[in-house]
Amino acid sequence: MTSKDFSDSTVLVSTLAKGIEEFNTHRFFECHETLEDIWRAEPRSLRQFYKGIIQVAAGFHHLRRNNWKGTVNKLESGTRYLEPFRPRYLGVDVQRLIEEARRCRSAIVELGHAHIGEFDRAAIPTIAFDSSEAQEQAARLA
Repeated sequence: MTSKDFSDSTVLVSTLAKGIEEFNTHRFFECHETLEDIWRAEPRSLRQFYKGIIQVAAGFHHLRRNNWKGTVNKLESGTRYLEPFRPRYLGVDVQRLIEEARRCRSAIVELGHAHIGEFDRAAIPTIAFDSSEAQEQAARLA
C-alpha cells in the first residue's frame, strides 16, 4: 500500500490510468494491487467503482490460472459493482466493460470447468479510458 494523496485529482487519475494500462496488458494482479490503493483510500460510495474493476481484473487473473470458479464468481461480482457507474465514469467506458466481461463470463460458464483452457484469451476485453474526461470529473469530485 502506498501513501499517495488521492485527494489530488492528478495523482488519482495517473494511478487509475496505470491500473487500466496494467489491465489492458493482461497484468491483472498488478492492476488489482494498483487500484486497491485507491479503493482503500476512498471513503465515499464511489469506492465500489474501483472495487468493480479490481474484481473484474481478479476474474481474468483466475482465468489465466484456469480457475473456473474464481473466474466466474469475480466476473459476476465485479460487473455488479460497476452497474451504478454506467455508462461512463472517471473516463472509463463502464457499459462496454460490463458487456464484454459478461460475454466472457457466459462463454466460460458454457465451456464448463473441464474446458476453461479452451477459452479464447483474445476475447478478454480492454478498458476504454479517456484520461482528459477522467481528470475533469475527478477535479469536480475533489
